[in-house]
Amino acid sequence: MLKKSLVLTCLGSTLLIGQAFAAPETMFTNTDSQINNNFDRKGAKKYAEKYAERPGNKNYANYGSNGDGGDCTNFVSQVLHEGGGLDFHGKAGYNRNTKDWYYYGRNVPENTNDKKSRTSSWTGAHQFREHWAVVNGSGGEFAYQAKKYSVKDAIKNFRDIYNDLYEGDIVQYVDVSGRTIHSQVVHRFKDGEVYMAQHSVNDSDYTWGTDLPLSEWLDYGGAYVVTIKIKK
Repeated sequence: MLKKSLVLTCLGSTLLIGQAFAAPETMFTNTDSQINNNFDRKGAKKYAEKYAERPGNKNYANYGSNGDGGDCTNFVSQVLHEGGGLDFHGKAGYNRNTKDWYYYGRNVPENTNDKKSRTSSWTGAHQFREHWAVVNGSGGEFAYQAKKYSVKDAIKNFRDIYNDLYEGDIVQYVDVSGRTIHSQVVHRFKDGEVYMAQHSVNDSDYTWGTDLPLSEWLDYGGAYVVTIKIKK
């Protein structure tokens, strides 16, 4: 059952209504099967549940409340770094989506001397996917694996998705133009449902099960869904 609205807006993204559908596919599998092997799934779960409905980590700006577009991916990045213990990627002052992912301050770096900055891959849903997975077959591939499901296939194959994901893995929604519009983090499994935490709207009880209506996906631009497994 869909308990709350999926999303109003997400940083750097626009909501469109999806019409086209694609067959499920594995977008990539990392050649290093041990990548992110130190990822703390329990810590990621704990952080997600602590800060999902009440953003409270003062070390990070809340991009959902300051007019910058949305806080969904900022929250997901915090879960991976603060909760899951994953290190920053890249050198401070750079902003290459496929190589860099970090947060030292609220501003995207304008030059290499700006040490207090964040990357667009930290807060932008599409750039996050480009860093951790792939966009149009190319990206940083810092996760273990990413899969793509059309709306219909996501519902039809929900049991496979349920068995494939774990706490701390990421779910993203992509519109018909191929633009990633929203990010969520898996944090709980109960009664055959996957529970995701998100910001913008702040929610820890977004469930994604077999009874999710197709119209809900289409209304929120879900032409297809990308699942990102952080580690094997």
